[in-house]
Amino acid sequence: MLISRKLPLAAALLTIVAIGASSVAALVISSNTLERKAYEKLEAVADGRRNQVETYLKTVEKDLNTLVRDPEVSNAFSAFKFGWNYMEGDAVTELQKRYIDDNPHPVGQKHLLDTADVDGYDSIHKKYHDKLRQFILDNGYYDLFLIDEKGNVVYTVFKERDYATNLVNGQWKDTDLANVYREVMEAGPTDQFVLKDFMPYGPSNDAPAAFIGMPVTVGKDVAGVVVLQMPNDIIANIMNNTTGLGASGETILIRNDGFLISDSTKTEENEALATRIDTPMIASATRDKMETGTISGYRGIDAIAAFAPVDFGGSGWVVGAVIDRSEALAGVTSLRNIVLLIALALLGAAMAAAILFSRSITRPISDVVNNMSELANGNTDLELKGEARKDEIGEMVRSVAVFRDAAIEKENLEREAEENRSLSDRERAEREAAKAEEARRMQEAVDALASGLTRLSEGDLTVSLDTPFMEALERLRIDFNASVEKLNGTLCDIRESTGSIDNNSMEIRSAADDLSRRTEQQAASLEESSAALEEITSAVKGTSERAGEAAQMAGAAQTDAEKSSAVVAEAVSAMEGIESASGEISNIINVIDEIAFQTNLLALNAGVEAARAGEAGKGFAVVAQEVRELAQRAATAAQEIKELITKSGEQVGNGVKMVKATGDALTQISEHVTNVNNAISAIATAANEQLTGIEEVNAAVTQMDQMTQQNAAMVEETTAVTHQLAEDVGGLSSRIGEFRLSGEPPAAPLKEADETSGHVPSPARRMVKAVSSALGFDGNAATSPDDDENWDEF
Repeated sequence: MLISRKLPLAAALLTIVAIGASSVAALVISSNTLERKAYEKLEAVADGRRNQVETYLKTVEKDLNTLVRDPEVSNAFSAFKFGWNYMEGDAVTELQKRYIDDNPHPVGQKHLLDTADVDGYDSIHKKYHDKLRQFILDNGYYDLFLIDEKGNVVYTVFKERDYATNLVNGQWKDTDLANVYREVMEAGPTDQFVLKDFMPYGPSNDAPAAFIGMPVTVGKDVAGVVVLQMPNDIIANIMNNTTGLGASGETILIRNDGFLISDSTKTEENEALATRIDTPMIASATRDKMETGTISGYRGIDAIAAFAPVDFGGSGWVVGAVIDRSEALAGVTSLRNIVLLIALALLGAAMAAAILFSRSITRPISDVVNNMSELANGNTDLELKGEARKDEIGEMVRSVAVFRDAAIEKENLEREAEENRSLSDRERAEREAAKAEEARRMQEAVDALASGLTRLSEGDLTVSLDTPFMEALERLRIDFNASVEKLNGTLCDIRESTGSIDNNSMEIRSAADDLSRRTEQQAASLEESSAALEEITSAVKGTSERAGEAAQMAGAAQTDAEKSSAVVAEAVSAMEGIESASGEISNIINVIDEIAFQTNLLALNAGVEAARAGEAGKGFAVVAQEVRELAQRAATAAQEIKELITKSGEQVGNGVKMVKATGDALTQISEHVTNVNNAISAIATAANEQLTGIEEVNAAVTQMDQMTQQNAAMVEETTAVTHQLAEDVGGLSSRIGEFRLSGEPPAAPLKEADETSGHVPSPARRMVKAVSSALGFDGNAATSPDDDENWDEF
């Protein structure tokens, strides 16, 4: 296939692939972005509705707490229980007859009746009903229940068929209202509420009802339960807010089993507790992580949804935000159509540009092919177009021009060759003789140069080319002589410097060996010092810790001694009180003794008077005798008690003295403990200060140890490098000795430096001394007095 066809086809294929790939990538990225944005929007809506629901539920909890703690509600509870207990006949039949059957108000308005005005219960009802009814109406609750500890519903606001029944054995004992009552009673006196989820409730015509209750406590006993029947309307109003969800979107409240609590506004049927959304996302959603995904079957649409759990009393409710997938992703369809239109437009423009571009390439190539064909046919009179182009086609045109010029040159050369055939044999002979002479002189120059190079390769730098060369090669001879002379001078200088370098390198090697040996000794000494300091630090640290513990124990002992002193002081005061009370009792016994004496005297006088009275006073005489004996026994007992109290007083006195002595001893002990505590505290403070100082010294020595180890390693490396330098200098001296230089006698062999040779003052020595002095090693065992004598200078 011709290039003129291949290029447009290749350009078209590349354009289609590039635009198609970029369009698909843009469509996929944009679709994913729009879908992610849709899910994020649903999550935001679900989170907002959840917060609204939780706020309302916390309001419900707050209202219930207010009711339970309201003293008037507690009074109403007690009053209703009292009125209930003193009712005649069956309370269920009587109260439902008064407030439901005979109530003049229609169904749904039974709460408007204030009292049936029959007995004391109705008076109580009239007193409290208005406030409780107003509370329910103001806060939007469906009903309020007061249930006593026996399960009797002693009061409700709206008077449905659960009013006045018993939740233990009555008609509604299996309802959630009864379950709330039982769980609250089982929990006992607590501030926690019990919540039962929305379920069909019989007394409310099977409408969805949820109950929340708390106990009413009297002291530590549960006197009954207050229960609120939560409304479905307020939650429905929260869920009916579809702002930001388009035409098909809505928010719904779902039980943990998937059934809807709120009715959907998008359908005519009531779906509360009738429709179930079957998806695992409801159970897997958590407080910290909402679940998003697609659901099918709900309202007959394919929807995307976000689920957020509600955190309230273990209800397990979940708020769901739902929207039709086609509506949520409508932007993806529009974007796809726009991308396709743009891709088609770009494809058409790219195809046109590719065809034009390929023609701009293939047309000049065709012209080049035609020109090559003409040139091959021998036509050199060609007009080439495009030589000024800067691309490959221009290169091709210029190449064709080269072929054309070569063809023209070939023709000219053939003409000149024909003309050269007419030269004479004489001219050729002269040229050959001149060439032979030139070759001879060139050979002489080559031989001389070869001889000089041979001597130079043997190390003879005295060589010199003195015979002039032919004019063309004379510059070569001059340059050779100058190079040899320059090399000779350089090697002379190197030989002179090599001796000095060799001597100095020997000095450096010896000094480096000494420095390495001393550095190793210093490193070992520092390492031992560091280990010793670590042991001292550990010992001082242990001493500081023990001193701190001793200070704590001394403080505790001081505290206990002070407490003991206080107890002894109280005991002394108590014993003194006992002693004082014993004295008062003794006084009272004295009074009793005097009373007994007076009684005895009176009884004696009464006996005398009875004897005077004769027969009429015999009975009185017997009584007087008994009183006298009783007085004598009282006097005897009082005397015995007085003796016992006297002995007790003496013992108490002794106890007071002993307790005072004990108090004095404890006071002295407390003072001694205080002094010991102060001393130990001072020791602990000093030990802590010593520990701090030793730790700082230890850290400094450890750092110096590390630096010395590093210096030792560096010195070892320097020593190795110095030895290598000495070997290299020796080798260099040997190599230079192989040369024979002009104007110089043969070089004498180098001698190694020894300890007896003369030295100049060594900078290395001064440096090592300065380092040793800075590190504090002047008196260290790592150095010896004669180190300066053994140090080699260079």
